[in-house]
Amino acid sequence: MNNSKFPKFLVIGASVTLAVLFAFGVGIIAAAPLVMKVSIWTPANMPYAKANAWILEEVEKASNGRLKFEYYYSESLLPARETLSGLQSGIADVAFLPTNYTPGKTPLCSVTSLPMTGQRFYSSALAFADVNKMPAVQAELGKYNVRYISFCLGSSYHIWTNKPVRKFTDVKGKKIRGVGGQDILLKELGAVPVSIVSTEVYTALERGTIDGALANPVFAFDYRYVEVAKYLYQMYLGTLGMVLGMNTNSWNKLPPDIQKMFQDGVLLERAARRGHELYETLGEKNIKEVEAKGALIRTVPTKEEITAVTKIAKETAWKEWVEKMKKLNQPGQEVLDTYLKELAKWEERSPFK
Repeated sequence: MNNSKFPKFLVIGASVTLAVLFAFGVGIIAAAPLVMKVSIWTPANMPYAKANAWILEEVEKASNGRLKFEYYYSESLLPARETLSGLQSGIADVAFLPTNYTPGKTPLCSVTSLPMTGQRFYSSALAFADVNKMPAVQAELGKYNVRYISFCLGSSYHIWTNKPVRKFTDVKGKKIRGVGGQDILLKELGAVPVSIVSTEVYTALERGTIDGALANPVFAFDYRYVEVAKYLYQMYLGTLGMVLGMNTNSWNKLPPDIQKMFQDGVLLERAARRGHELYETLGEKNIKEVEAKGALIRTVPTKEEITAVTKIAKETAWKEWVEKMKKLNQPGQEVLDTYLKELAKWEERSPFK
């Protein structure tokens, strides 16, 4: 067909239109979001997942469509115990990293498991974030191609029993399911630490195979411990902090402004505040509601008891941990001192008192 039969302005217009459409199409391709896989070993509906993934949702929204997280819950992408190796290889870009499952590879991160240290969600989260600024802790994760981007923790453990515990000496002789470094403290208090998986605790309490278990309030309610353990001794024994980690190669793919979002102290403080509300505040609400119905009997320890138990923890579990780090040529005392200092700082600033 002879284009001379068409007015020149139509030919030019068609060319311009094609050029615009081509450019627009290229723009669409260029604007496709960076998709990252997130491995979370807990179910999606658990408050734990919501509290610790909040920062991911906020950064995704702030990215204006440039970043998208795909969530894989209930070990559907990585088994909990294989999270570190899965992050290292890039099977997951981001993951809830249970560092307590890899104590030989991430020993310094286990400082959060020491009893009577981090006792509230807000202050523990921000103190652990400060610990992860230390070169030795960064190197510990960096060795496995992982970068710390945020906290991943629950609220403090308490003692739930099927027999009355009115003071800490009442745990003597009782078989109690412990967690992490809390086992050392339980033993020093005269209890008999028992190691069983969380899904077996309800049946063990019901049958009397064990007398009690350590758990934070949300966890205890999720697993219905209160149905078979109506006595709560609310000593704030400490939490078990983990890492919201990102594969280093995945981190390097992020635009610089999105990297800065994860490094923004204001956003991290908001995340700790929101996590506290979603987890610890919810846990306290659960306790009050059941207590009001008479289905739970709560005992709050005195300041003297808290001081006494803290002294025992310091002279046993803390000392043992520092000595272990020393044998590994790791700055355990420095990490512990930093964690305790930052805990005190953030607890003083906490809006949750």
